[in-house]
Amino acid sequence: MRLIAPEYYEVNIAGEPTCLPMLQLDDQRAIALLMDIEMGLAFGDRVGKALAEKFAPLKPEVVIGSATLGIPVAMDVSRHLGLDQYVILQKSPKFHLADALEEPVRSITTDKPQRLLLDRRQISLLQGRRVVVVDDVIATGASMSAAMRLVRRAGAKILAVGSILTEGNRWREALAQDAALVHRLGHIPQFRIVDGEARIDLSSADPSLAPTQPLMAE
Repeated sequence: MRLIAPEYYEVNIAGEPTCLPMLQLDDQRAIALLMDIEMGLAFGDRVGKALAEKFAPLKPEVVIGSATLGIPVAMDVSRHLGLDQYVILQKSPKFHLADALEEPVRSITTDKPQRLLLDRRQISLLQGRRVVVVDDVIATGASMSAAMRLVRRAGAKILAVGSILTEGNRWREALAQDAALVHRLGHIPQFRIVDGEARIDLSSADPSLAPTQPLMAE
């Protein structure tokens, strides 16, 4: 992927403007890319605290995240909730996951089918527990939907879902009634490439979370 004009998109995340690089996905699509692992410790602390404040009244017992970019989110949210242990759903078939519970998933950022894997040794941490599931971005909703199916198979009760950003609106359809559980700190639209520039698809904007950058439709 490479930068495409206007090169950056400014979005409000937990009350603060954040500039995300605009990258070309293919001949027709571009994306405002959030790489939370490159945003620094202060950013992670801020978003972790903001999500934890949304979850605290629900009194969750465990925070669950998905590798890779959901790992720091799960860690920071757990810390601000005062929880020591968290559970990570893996995507790489490591040797200790040969007998893992698994769910298939396809992500917008890769053209290869993937699996979410839950180490069976961690099932006891989830059975009958009140949990929240977090990730960096919810786009198509495919990854989060798979995560929720896997967590429920492990016997946990999902109280809420959290993400730093939602992207577009396809996730609402994928999550169906579970979309009501989603708490997000900001929203980015989808972009189409027109005359060599990324232009916002207005149908993918979210009027309830106004961007800091003016919308320029295709």
